[in-house]
Amino acid sequence: MLKHRMAIRHYDLKMAPEVLNRAERTIKWYELEAATQLGIDLKIFRMNRLGIPQNRIAKRLGQYRETVRDHLAKMATLPNPPNADLSRGFTVSQVAEKYNWTEPMVWSIALEGKEDIIRFKELGWGLRTWDQWESNDCDKRFGDDWPGRIPAQLIAHILFYFSKQNDLILDPMAGGGVTPDTCLALNRRCWAFEMTDRPDERPEIEPHTWIYSTDSPLAWPVSSKEKPDLIIFDPPYFDKKAADYAENSISGLPKNKYLEFLEAFFTILKQNAKKTTRLAFINADWRDFQNKPALEESGKGAILIDDYLRILNKTGWQHTHIIQAPMSAQRFSAVVVSAMQKKRMLGVTSRYVIVLK
Repeated sequence: MLKHRMAIRHYDLKMAPEVLNRAERTIKWYELEAATQLGIDLKIFRMNRLGIPQNRIAKRLGQYRETVRDHLAKMATLPNPPNADLSRGFTVSQVAEKYNWTEPMVWSIALEGKEDIIRFKELGWGLRTWDQWESNDCDKRFGDDWPGRIPAQLIAHILFYFSKQNDLILDPMAGGGVTPDTCLALNRRCWAFEMTDRPDERPEIEPHTWIYSTDSPLAWPVSSKEKPDLIIFDPPYFDKKAADYAENSISGLPKNKYLEFLEAFFTILKQNAKKTTRLAFINADWRDFQNKPALEESGKGAILIDDYLRILNKTGWQHTHIIQAPMSAQRFSAVVVSAMQKKRMLGVTSRYVIVLK
């Protein structure tokens, strides 16, 4: 039926009522319904590819579970037209534009059945073999413009070394969606959550706000027997870009409250993990180096990698790897660098991926 309705679009609307013996408004209604139906199909397709259960897909999209089940029956044939164009030599970006798919969705079918190393090669990402992962620029194909946006290449390396295809990845603070996008390209399932709700642009990122106080413990966002194989936790950094985040972001908390939240958060992650679950925690040293010579820094307000490790170990996580993933110094202009050097200020580009079990 959907195929038939979409075919109506190939007729001139002024001629279609005579040809099909239907009122013009009926035909326009069919067009609108077909477009809406196709939009729902694409949302269900994306969420299903990421391993989100049917009941949560239905709730997220405001559909009956039976409706989602009926749509899922069509998922096997939905990629056929894009696949046909890919086989004819069209690029992923061309196919994405033609069918109004996101590029990660097209990559998920273009790379079907391929090993991770081949996926890296076709995506144009160099695979880092040692414990320093440098990714100076964010891959604009993955994730939205978002405060503190992280390179998809960094997420991809975490997935490559610490998960397998079809594993379940959890991103509890998904931001602009880099993790679910990268999971699509690397054939991982992904449950992602974020307090900013964008059901139309990001149906796969389910809304959840991590509210914590001493009187009210953190609540887990879903009820599920399945536990993640890998948790990727890239929280808003302390103080940095606090003005760019939502008002209730943890970035704006005082230092003691920020660390108190992390302790409660690592605890609930452990409670909802299995013995083999790995946690990849991404964060950076924070020092108040602005307008202050390095020699005058007291270290009182700083949060360093040692502070995070202390809390992680206290809450039952044992680190196995500390990987350097420095941010690019190119974010500082030549004028800023010159001024910092004159004042003997020591800036921060450090960033770490701490992997724990």
